[in-house]
Amino acid sequence: RILATHAGELAAVIVEPVHRCLAPVPGFLAGLRAVTQRLGIVLIFDEVVTGFRLALGGAQEYFGVVPDLAAFGKALGGGFPLGAYAGRADLMEVVNEHRLPGPHYAWSASTAGGNPISCAAGLAVLDLLAENGRYEFLHASGRRFREQLAASLLTAGVAGQVLGDGPLAQVAFSPVPVIDQRSWLASDRARGRAVMLELLRRGVFLNPMGTKLYLSLAHTDAVLEDFAARFVWALRTTSPGS
Repeated sequence: RILATHAGELAAVIVEPVHRCLAPVPGFLAGLRAVTQRLGIVLIFDEVVTGFRLALGGAQEYFGVVPDLAAFGKALGGGFPLGAYAGRADLMEVVNEHRLPGPHYAWSASTAGGNPISCAAGLAVLDLLAENGRYEFLHASGRRFREQLAASLLTAGVAGQVLGDGPLAQVAFSPVPVIDQRSWLASDRARGRAVMLELLRRGVFLNPMGTKLYLSLAHTDAVLEDFAARFVWALRTTSPGS
């Protein structure tokens, strides 16, 4: 209803297919695709988190919903700074410089665009991820990791929810299910930050500003088991609202 009311004012609708580690409600992405197509609104997926993690084709392949434009980064570079965007041929044509001079051109530039080292890293990452069994490994690791996190919460006697899909995981310190941004904001995020800081002190290099944990092919079972043990320790040395 909101999109229909404001269709004439909207240049595009942009969404994260998985909002950090909150999976979409079944049918939401397909419904959004259908509505935007009917109203002639461009649909953009921010796949910086999901791209090349959920599947080689990202969330588009995983959920079977194709947007008009998509942005990628992070996993694409395999640790090197690299970003990319892609989309429908007619939309991508708008940034083609052969349209200059003229009114139907959109300027697109990047200070480090086309950096040869980052691009070489990106190509190597794509070759590696295209090998048989890579995504089976990532998804199996993610399932085991989320189970370990849930078991750690139980062992430490801490109320929490383990979110995520594929190789993505996140802990929300809440006694009730976290299903959207509102319920996430109602969780004990101060406890989450305290736990992450304790893990940092215990030698786990991560971003203490959030509880998002993304696995890669380098994370073996031994690494995940070691993390789970340190996670229990961090849980026991923090308190609610800390």
